[in-house]
Amino acid sequence: MKEKKPSFPVALASLTSGTVADIRALEQISAREPCEIILYFEKDLAYNSTYEQDMNEYGTFEEHERPFIPLSLFLEIQREMNPLFNDAMKSIPLEVTIVRIEQAGDKPRVIGLLPFLDEMDMS
Repeated sequence: MKEKKPSFPVALASLTSGTVADIRALEQISAREPCEIILYFEKDLAYNSTYEQDMNEYGTFEEHERPFIPLSLFLEIQREMNPLFNDAMKSIPLEVTIVRIEQAGDKPRVIGLLPFLDEMDMS
């Protein structure tokens, strides 16, 4: 059986709704191209709300306590908590489902959904 891996898009233009992308690819895209990548933890919120609505509702919470987080902060926290995070991502890639890409001022905003741990394929 062929091993299923998330795609590793190399450019923002290759992201579309429904794409399942490796989080490391998203990090590379955000470093090379002007964009904002927001990761959601709750499927219902990611698909049925807007970032602006969510900021109005959760904006007073600390960033790490919201049901969404900027990609760069998520990765920073994970790397601080676990020095082996990068190595782990090579063995078990973290898949992010692209929900939508919208315009946020002068740059695109990518809304992605992180899987719950029990939804991840650890095989």
